[in-house]
Amino acid sequence: LPIMYRLFEYGETVICGLPDMDMAADKWRQDLLPVIERSRYRDLLPTAGSGSRGGQTRAVRFRNGATLRFMSGGGGDKSRAGFTSRVLVVTETDGLDESSEASREADKLTQMEGRTRAFGSRRRVYLECTVSIEEGRTWREYQAGTTSRIVLRCPLCGGWVSPGRDALRGWQEADSAVDARLQAHFTCPACNQAWSEEHRRRANQEARLLHRGQDITPDGGITGEPPRTDTLGFRWSAVNNLFVTAGDAGADEWRASRAADEENAEREMLQFVWALPYKSAAADAMVLTAQGLIARQAATPRGLAPEGTTCITVGVDLGKYLAHWAAVAWSADGGSVLVDYSRFEVPTERLGVEAAIVVALREFRDRMAAGWGSPDGSTLRPDLVWIDAGYQAEAVYSFAAESGETYWPTLGRGAGQEAARNYNRPKNTGSTVKLIGDGYHVVRLKGAPTWVVEVDADHWKSWLCGRLTCATDAPGAMLLFRAMPRDHMSLAKHLTAEKETQEFLPGKGIIRRWQVIRRANHWLDACYLAAAAGHAAGVRLPQLDYAPPPAPDAPRSPVTAPDGRPYFIMER
Repeated sequence: LPIMYRLFEYGETVICGLPDMDMAADKWRQDLLPVIERSRYRDLLPTAGSGSRGGQTRAVRFRNGATLRFMSGGGGDKSRAGFTSRVLVVTETDGLDESSEASREADKLTQMEGRTRAFGSRRRVYLECTVSIEEGRTWREYQAGTTSRIVLRCPLCGGWVSPGRDALRGWQEADSAVDARLQAHFTCPACNQAWSEEHRRRANQEARLLHRGQDITPDGGITGEPPRTDTLGFRWSAVNNLFVTAGDAGADEWRASRAADEENAEREMLQFVWALPYKSAAADAMVLTAQGLIARQAATPRGLAPEGTTCITVGVDLGKYLAHWAAVAWSADGGSVLVDYSRFEVPTERLGVEAAIVVALREFRDRMAAGWGSPDGSTLRPDLVWIDAGYQAEAVYSFAAESGETYWPTLGRGAGQEAARNYNRPKNTGSTVKLIGDGYHVVRLKGAPTWVVEVDADHWKSWLCGRLTCATDAPGAMLLFRAMPRDHMSLAKHLTAEKETQEFLPGKGIIRRWQVIRRANHWLDACYLAAAAGHAAGVRLPQLDYAPPPAPDAPRSPVTAPDGRPYFIMER
């Protein structure tokens, strides 16, 4: 409907965004062309060229001068460049909300939206998709927009309601899918009376749309101001779908409740029947937010260690062209301040990757030698610098071997790591294992010219998250150096690029994992390495004072038998 409306009522070019070009031919031949042929716009169909007969369908130019241009998420970035339009219509939105590793540009959907940027506030973008997860583009856009909902007038009581999944009744008592189809029906949330299919049809014909913050009066009047947003977002579910009956939805629910793969069946019901995001059995543990992070600021500015600093540790996350680092100042009570963080370039294109990493790390070592100032005027230099050797390990090993005891190569182990490998804590030290710490150990790997620290990435990310989410005056809290909020925004996005979940697995109990939300997580890796290095440097949270319970004022009276003898035989 939006495509035809813009092509024929406005006579303007439309970009149709798709996950791949194989969908373009199906979209044209099965969805668009049959509708156009049966409408009053049939005479505008092209008589020659693309769209007039079979073959590849990339762009269809209609006889009113408008063009329908299909654009896919496949191919390189240039395949989405060079064509502009005021109108973009995208289907399967969540399948485009990710950039490839080879891409230096934004995700594919954002690139498509960039084709409309020249039209400013006059551009129109339509996004459509079944809901996937809460972090998916569709649900995020819906929540950030008007968050509108469809309300129906009950044909029985006249109340305005939005029946959801709990309003579908009858299937729960069925003995089979056939019985569930016969017994299922929707009920009005207001009067609790059962709706027939005719009731449901009439209710949808009188539907109204309520935006977030609005209410509806008994006579159908809408009160309240709509939210100030550019995005109109609404969803519809099984109660609004007149192509299927309540019995169809009830049979689906009955089968899903008895499916062998319960989680997959629940995902299918939420996404395809109720238009709700799926939330797995893995529940979020601690929630780290960008705004919450930015608000956690110390009194000291960038580069100045706070008073009482006992040591400084640094973590480095290496990349092919850029490296990210973070420095944490620790105090005797276990508290910490992120005193500095930045990036440095790796001149790979000029020197080649191995040599470039060594050269870049040597320049970084010179920067670390300058240290940071302290309130008493002294200069503090890092006690430990832990460098991620997951990328180009040999170059990092070589640099660490020449740099002394301060610089250590590390290998992160955990479910969220690129080369996923669980952390295995050794039981004893010996010729191979030099030291066993809390969530890390120092080991001599075969062929490595220096000792290497293997780190439990999941453990230390959870530890870091705990220090960044606790109250700012709590023991061991971590703060950021004082700066304008916008100055910490990039850091905050990196630190929230992953989230911790906890999931109950039969036979294993509660399992904690870190899941990647965005690829740009480099300062998160640098910070957890600096945190683990702090523990290796001796930073500990002092034990809280423990006051034993007061002794009773008088000894308890012994229990005796009725004749006065001790009750317990062994006391007689």
